Amino acid sequence: MDSIVIGTAGHIDHGKTTLVKALTGFDADTLAEEKRRGITINLGFAYCKLPCGKTAGFVDVPGHERFVKNMLAGAGGIDIAMVIIAANEGVMPQTREHIHILHYLGIQKAIIVITKIGMVEDDFRELVVEDTKEYLATTALQHAPVVEVDSITGQGIPELIALLDGMAVGVRREDVSRPARMPVDRVFSIKGFGTVVTGTLHEGSINLNDELVIYPEGLPVKVRGIQIHEQTVTTARAGQRTALNLGGVSVEEVSRGCVVAKQGSVQATCVLDVHLSIAADASQPVKRLERLKLYLGATEVLARVVLIGRKEMYPGEESYAKLLTESPVIARKADRFVLRSLSPVQTIGGGRVVDPAANRSGYTDDQALAIMQIKDQGAPQQILEVFARENLFGDKEAVASAANIQDAEKYFEILLQTGRILLFENRVAHVEALQALLEQTLSILETYHAQYPLRAGIAKAELQARLEFAGRPREFEWLQGWMKETKQIGQSGSMLYKAGFTPVFSKKLSVIRDEMLAAVRQAGYLPLTDYELVGNDKDKDRQAVLEALLQSDFLAVDGHVIILRELYVQAKETAARLAHAEGAIRLPDFRDSLGTSRKYALLLLEKMDQEKFTSRQGEERVLL
Repeated sequence: MDSIVIGTAGHIDHGKTTLVKALTGFDADTLAEEKRRGITINLGFAYCKLPCGKTAGFVDVPGHERFVKNMLAGAGGIDIAMVIIAANEGVMPQTREHIHILHYLGIQKAIIVITKIGMVEDDFRELVVEDTKEYLATTALQHAPVVEVDSITGQGIPELIALLDGMAVGVRREDVSRPARMPVDRVFSIKGFGTVVTGTLHEGSINLNDELVIYPEGLPVKVRGIQIHEQTVTTARAGQRTALNLGGVSVEEVSRGCVVAKQGSVQATCVLDVHLSIAADASQPVKRLERLKLYLGATEVLARVVLIGRKEMYPGEESYAKLLTESPVIARKADRFVLRSLSPVQTIGGGRVVDPAANRSGYTDDQALAIMQIKDQGAPQQILEVFARENLFGDKEAVASAANIQDAEKYFEILLQTGRILLFENRVAHVEALQALLEQTLSILETYHAQYPLRAGIAKAELQARLEFAGRPREFEWLQGWMKETKQIGQSGSMLYKAGFTPVFSKKLSVIRDEMLAAVRQAGYLPLTDYELVGNDKDKDRQAVLEALLQSDFLAVDGHVIILRELYVQAKETAARLAHAEGAIRLPDFRDSLGTSRKYALLLLEKMDQEKFTSRQGEERVLL
């Protein structure tokens, strides 16, 4: 079923719902209150078959200023707009606001429909048409065709259908191959079926039994049924008004503004990089950090505008900015949005998303503007490289999706061959991002070595805690592995150090080191404690030497008992021989083999248990 979506726009009581009924035969006002008051409050839906064979789904939006948020929820995703203007009133305030909204949403195909022509004299009708065209000449719809109709008598309806049919032929869907994404504009429950959500499928396709996710909540769902224009189907495609019966979620867990999408194909965020335009007729400038209402897809959310390099944006101006939302939103690059002020309540601007999951920024204003311009207007390879740089160890598909780049694999390959990126399994790392972390790491190590010149290095966990890197353990392993491969850092056991560093013992400390080594070696399997080595006065020099030796030659068996590492290795070999010879390790045998006491033999075996080298079974131990 090849479908398009047609949306209405215009002032209250200009005949939008009556026109939709004249075109489709359906009354889009379904609420009792709508019928009683004679106005559209919520979104209404209808459909009909066009002469070209395409099915037109109509979204009828409310015209009252109090219900603009409902209008915005339905306006996203429409292919053709019908701007309805009543012949007895002409262009009115909500006409102007709805036209602004259509412009900010990037809806380019539109028809201006003058309704109620049977209610006025010809002279007055001609005057309204002339005034309408004069107003439209200053808007983005200046080239939109104008058609005059009477929805009651049917006059002009055939001409309107012909115009819609001609435009429908030119609508092309290019996003079927992308992962499915459908903003939800209605949620309800049907007895015997459960939760049903509706919306315009923006991208991709959805099949029966697909397993998808409700974002931003992250709720897994299964598609149990699909309807397109009241017909049960097995597949919905981009551009179709779609109803989904979802399993695994209750009607209370989903709301207008949620997004149904493939797992991992989108990312919930509270930071958007955007290109922002302020309406020429806005009543006041937009100030830095001003709180506004953001309309994105079917979502309404409060957001603050972070202007870059300026304190205010004046009517008619354009600039890049950040939007900090007060709750998570879902977007793709190039999605359109609308901004409305809180007081007075009016549409003041809009624009397009440049980065759907941006960083809060560590850039100067000039750097931030330059990067946003590349994201917005750069060549595909440039855009992909910027997104890779800002998403260290990002999944390749996720980076390509965020950058909104088709055939991204080709550009990844170019960046790989030119040494701009590296691949770690299927994760992308830009060399500049890696280099920045390397410089941080070397700075941390230099400071650490200066503070603790006797220590072999810094523990991995401590380095990760000090480093400005919020990656997961696996990603930190990749990072330090790359640093070792480039011979910038070295590793000794669990300790990391700057390449070329060796612990430096002064003449005085060398004497203490040699004395300690001799004492511990002589003690053998009747080991000394750290108190015995350092002394009760906690001599700082002896303490420093002991800490250094614990990273190299010494091992603390239980935190205090000190033994040579080489002797501990030999003790493990002894335990292994006993296990193979006797079938198990018994404490008396192990004690006698080492020539130590029961106390120290037990400490050594417990250390081996902790390391999962041995396992206690009753009074004996076995090798693992």
